[in-house]
Amino acid sequence: MSIKITERITSRKNPTVIEASKLAARKYREEAGAFAVEGIKLFDEAVSAKAEIKSVFVTETALEKYGASIERAHCDRVFLLTDDVFSKLTSESAPQGIFATVGFYTVAETPRAWTPFVLVLDGVADPGNLGTIIRCADALGAGCVYIGSNGVDLYNPKTVRACMGSLFRVRTERCDAVKKVRELRQNGFSVYAATLDENARDIRDIDAGGKVGFVIGNEGQGVSPEAAKACDGSVIIPMTDGVQSLNAAVAASIIMWEAAKSRL
Repeated sequence: MSIKITERITSRKNPTVIEASKLAARKYREEAGAFAVEGIKLFDEAVSAKAEIKSVFVTETALEKYGASIERAHCDRVFLLTDDVFSKLTSESAPQGIFATVGFYTVAETPRAWTPFVLVLDGVADPGNLGTIIRCADALGAGCVYIGSNGVDLYNPKTVRACMGSLFRVRTERCDAVKKVRELRQNGFSVYAATLDENARDIRDIDAGGKVGFVIGNEGQGVSPEAAKACDGSVIIPMTDGVQSLNAAVAASIIMWEAAKSRL
């Protein structure tokens, strides 16, 4: 291997390690324009996507095991950490010894053979839900996931993990959810809120073959009245008696499957 080690770090108080650990907080991510990825799968996904790898932090064991991947990253800031120092960065119960800081990443619009459907997330607050939604959007070919500014941050560490690499393949955009619904409708999309009201239609009865979008609401409060009012109408997922709602990520996944059926 021809990896040049920038510094061997043996102190948990090292300023470079402290700065990297701060990326767990949204404030510092936004100031740095960077987020963290941990584990070889996410690291390889970032490298394959040609994301900007700003720094790599690796243990001796991981360097021997994943050296080829680190070489492929062409990063000129590689720090060799003791296991104790690495524990300051990791949030994993069984860490793999590789952690990287990555510049904010934008996925280019992907040409598709079909008209893409889109999602608008209105206040989705759980980072695991957001990551799961993006992962499912990747699997089912969504054109974009619009993340409402009133919801969780895309680069939250739990979201990044839950995405399982789909963050580097699915186009996302931070936006005002209500304004985005209006904009989509002006651009010819039919947009439906996933919410229960007296006029809600069964999701199976919606013609989802054309330009269509769906709004998924907050886990506790659902779609906001303002966002629902901006939509063309609302849809529901039929369920057995006694069940009133589904987890936001589960509901979004079922709706995306209904939209994707005729496309895949």
